Amino acid sequence: MRRVLFIAYLFPPVANSGTRRSLAFANHLPDFGWEPLVMGWAPDPGVGLEPEMLLEVKPGTRVERVPLQSRVLAARCASWLPAALRTRIEEGIAWRLRARATVPDEAAGWFEPCVKRALELDREQGFDVIYATGWPWTSFLIAQRVSRLTGKPYVLDYRDQWTPSGDMAWEHVTPEQRQRNPELERSAGQDAAAVITVTQALVKSVGRDCGRTDLRLITNGFEPCDFVAEAPQLDDGLKRLAYTGVWRPGYGLHDLYDAIRLLKSQGHAELALLRVQAAGFTPGPAAEAGVTEWVTEMGRVPHRTAVTLMKQAGLLYLPVPTGYYATASLPGKLFEYLGCGRPILAIVPEHSEVSSVLERTGGAVRVQPGDVPALARVLLAWLKGELAVTPPQDIEQFTRASTTRQLAGVLDEVVARRAHGTRR
Repeated sequence: MRRVLFIAYLFPPVANSGTRRSLAFANHLPDFGWEPLVMGWAPDPGVGLEPEMLLEVKPGTRVERVPLQSRVLAARCASWLPAALRTRIEEGIAWRLRARATVPDEAAGWFEPCVKRALELDREQGFDVIYATGWPWTSFLIAQRVSRLTGKPYVLDYRDQWTPSGDMAWEHVTPEQRQRNPELERSAGQDAAAVITVTQALVKSVGRDCGRTDLRLITNGFEPCDFVAEAPQLDDGLKRLAYTGVWRPGYGLHDLYDAIRLLKSQGHAELALLRVQAAGFTPGPAAEAGVTEWVTEMGRVPHRTAVTLMKQAGLLYLPVPTGYYATASLPGKLFEYLGCGRPILAIVPEHSEVSSVLERTGGAVRVQPGDVPALARVLLAWLKGELAVTPPQDIEQFTRASTTRQLAGVLDEVVARRAHGTRR
């Protein structure tokens, strides 16, 4: 079995939507002849963790948890202090050191410790190829440096776009990042043996930023085994709508809450049947919108609980961000919703990546973002039992095993090219 150095900053137990893609690839790669040597981040205190995710890591997987350089240096500096002072002083030093390393991103301090550990792993076990997934983009620079020092080819996996789109509220770029990152990205992309990303739109935009036209598309996916067991059924006559995901500027349940308020103002008695269960973000928006009579915001929950919410729902709510990602994104929850088999209420533009997938699979009804009256009409039809949605079809291509088979194929091709002395 060949080995791949698998650089994944976000890996269990770090609770992040990007973690699941790395977890799935690492779990399934051995089925296709590849043993992953995982280098994940050793998270700082206070970082959101989901310990249950550790149970999902395939037994026998070697996972090296590498801390940031700021954490290593802070521990060294504080080691001589009395125990009563050590933790507080160490945290202060680590915070200040981390704040000074911001290029290409806030994980910049991961670079040196990871390169060092990667070279040790190469001497201890060896590996045939390097895989790095981003965000953070520091992972890409680590792959590039390790490749130069070992001669092993590397593959980059873009879960997002490195270069900011310019219209997303959560994109925070420092002047130094704006100046230096474009060249860092182009260099890493040009040196890579292969570049992968998750949507067709990103194939085009990332290819432009990297200066190459041969990017590969491997979407996110779902684990069929997550949806095999039946969830406890709630026989109370209510209609449940579920949402599992984050809430941030330009991305959340704004349209849904407005539609509920509209139905209330119109006096529809059917609204009494509605129960919305939302998980993945800090509770509060429902209270601000005045819809807590119909909405329960559960906060962050383990993945297993999120799956149960999906199974118990009669309708699954799928928004997309405003701006560029409204048409360019394929949220990971889309594929889990498809795997669940419940009807999807997709609040997405007509010409978008999500619409393109749903046109092929079925299983959804689409409403244009911002069209609250249309959304209210769809909700009312569902509450009355008048909404007909065909079950999704041909979703096997989106299983995690299928998407990992594609990644293994890329790794196979890269190694074969190297054996024949060709770069691409």
